[in-house]
Amino acid sequence: MAWYTAIFLGLLQGFAEFLPISSSGHLLLFEQFCGITDGGLLLTLILHLATLLAVVVVYRQRLWHLIRQPFSREALQLVCATMITCSFVLIFKDIIDSLFTLQALPYLFLLCGVYLLLPTFLHSPKNKKSWWQTVAMGFAQGVAVVPGLSRSGVTITTGRLSGMEPTQATDFSFLMSIPIILASLLFELLSGGTIQALGWGSVLLAFVTAFVAGIVAIKFMLNLTRKIDLRWFACYLFVLGAGLLVYQLLI
Repeated sequence: MAWYTAIFLGLLQGFAEFLPISSSGHLLLFEQFCGITDGGLLLTLILHLATLLAVVVVYRQRLWHLIRQPFSREALQLVCATMITCSFVLIFKDIIDSLFTLQALPYLFLLCGVYLLLPTFLHSPKNKKSWWQTVAMGFAQGVAVVPGLSRSGVTITTGRLSGMEPTQATDFSFLMSIPIILASLLFELLSGGTIQALGWGSVLLAFVTAFVAGIVAIKFMLNLTRKIDLRWFACYLFVLGAGLLVYQLLI
């Protein structure tokens, strides 16, 4: 893999992981059109690990508080959400794997765009984060494993629809990403994945780029959710999904 490809993949992963546009969907799209096949899912997980480190850096004080108080309400809610996500993915793994195709991607982009728009039209009464909201966000994170469905976008929107404040939903969404990315990486490593064909230098370059881009994207989203909703990202997904559908019809 060329150095400029590694940088592009790192930027794509770093920004798309936290912006509500689906990092896995964009990576799949880029890999298909550019013919990148070596590394596969494990390369995606290595890039996710870089963005995981970005979350740890941004939320380091809050994470330290959770580590010091492992039985606090928020810590237990994160455990609960993670268990729900993992259970959902394991139960529906075959169906999820079948959706990792370019043919399904435009429909999933469009579906994600529609979901992001819901808080614009449906206003839920604001309330303190509850256990049922935790269950809903854990379930949403499991569904968003499908490429084309943004993990951050789907979980933040689910939190908002359930009555959480935008910033609170965003914080919990980003914190939820830590255990699930670690679990995904461990699962793939135990499955025998390899990245040797890509070259460790290229992988390291992609990792560093994704890490820096991830920090920028997290801080951008935290500022954004205090001011506006996600409608502009929904518009982007509509344009992208419609463009892919037209492309598929023409080829």
